[in-house]
Amino acid sequence: MTLTVRLDPEIERRLEAVCKKRRTTKSAVVSTLVREFLAREPQASAYEIAKRLGIIGSVASGPSDISRNAKKYVRRAIRAKYRR
Repeated sequence: MTLTVRLDPEIERRLEAVCKKRRTTKSAVVSTLVREFLAREPQASAYEIAKRLGIIGSVASGPSDISRNAKKYVRRAIRAKYRR
């Protein structure tokens, strides 16, 4: 991917000097800095992403123990369906 970055002339001059001294490229320096910047950003958990997408909102209104007591809720649903 190509990325264009506008720098002040003084910063560009200093960057070029440091890159020449360290025998590296401006692209390598910028890539490293972007990686470090992104590593400091907190990652969203799967729960946060699902909640943001609205997938969890509909489940949150139901019973909070459904994963532990699934059989109980299935029995209730079957009994309710076939009550006379």
